[in-house]
Amino acid sequence: MNRGRSRRAAWGRVVLAFVIAVGCYGAWALRAAIGHRSAPPPSTGYFLLQPVGSYARLPDDAVAAAMVHYSTWEPRPGNTEYNDVMPARLALQPVSNASGAYDPRWNKYILGRITGHFTGTTDEIFQWAAAKWGLPDNLLRTIAYLESDWRQSNYGDYVSDRAQCPAGYQELPCPVTFGIVGTKSTSWPGIFPWNRDSTAAAVDVLGGWLRGCYEGWVWWLGEHGNRSHGVYRAGNIWGCVGAWYSGNWLDGSAANPHSGEGYIHLAHYWEQRRPWLQPGFRSDGSLGDLGSREQQPRPFGPQELTGCGGSVAPGRAGDRRRGVARAPRAAARLGSHMG
Repeated sequence: MNRGRSRRAAWGRVVLAFVIAVGCYGAWALRAAIGHRSAPPPSTGYFLLQPVGSYARLPDDAVAAAMVHYSTWEPRPGNTEYNDVMPARLALQPVSNASGAYDPRWNKYILGRITGHFTGTTDEIFQWAAAKWGLPDNLLRTIAYLESDWRQSNYGDYVSDRAQCPAGYQELPCPVTFGIVGTKSTSWPGIFPWNRDSTAAAVDVLGGWLRGCYEGWVWWLGEHGNRSHGVYRAGNIWGCVGAWYSGNWLDGSAANPHSGEGYIHLAHYWEQRRPWLQPGFRSDGSLGDLGSREQQPRPFGPQELTGCGGSVAPGRAGDRRRGVARAPRAAARLGSHMG
């Protein structure tokens, strides 16, 4: 009897230890899962650039949504009202094949795929667009940083031609560019008001532009830019980044922030530094928080970029040309074409 009672007590202790161990592991796993769901993206991002020719096998909206690494991390809670807007039906105006401006596949594989059919946090939207268009998600994060400091309330590119003003904008000059990545209404007929009201729609357009340009389908770029830097061709994603800003191919120089090459220089700089992961990036857009960030970095001049030490940080493109609703820094954007 005593031996049996001792065995039962020993087994009881084993079972108790097992339960405690499982409980501790379960709690650890739960904490890890919760932490993952609230974590920012890794510094390397989640997605890589897919090669030229990938356009026909890119994922659709739903498959791209399933590829997103979901997290509650949201450094721009002011974007929520725009992040939750999804166009019921977005139909961009097709381009004429007779114009010879674009490859005939542009209408089907680019304009026809831009939908804005996704809702989520700001970073989840970047991930969705990156997966959908076969692009690096860090590239989209970088462009959004340059264009708006990740704020969908961004607007600019003022025009004085009333015929170009979006519906509801009667006062001249009026803005024609809106959104977190600077999507220009006049370059994408049919996109307004979704480039203003929907973060996903605005980023979807950027994704489409970068993919189509990377595929070599923007034929009119062959007649633009600085030919001494090379003519437009498929496979140069950074040239497409510069063209999003300037509407030219490798135009200007790294010393000129208002040129395609200057924009590429800025994009390279900030893509390497991942400002969205730095302390102080998270902001509700309050004046106090923005004011504390005004000291870094500052806009640059040509003499700063050509210095020998290389210790001067180039300024963000966003510091020099956009009106941003609910933010104190407002300036008109210069020299944009596609974006």
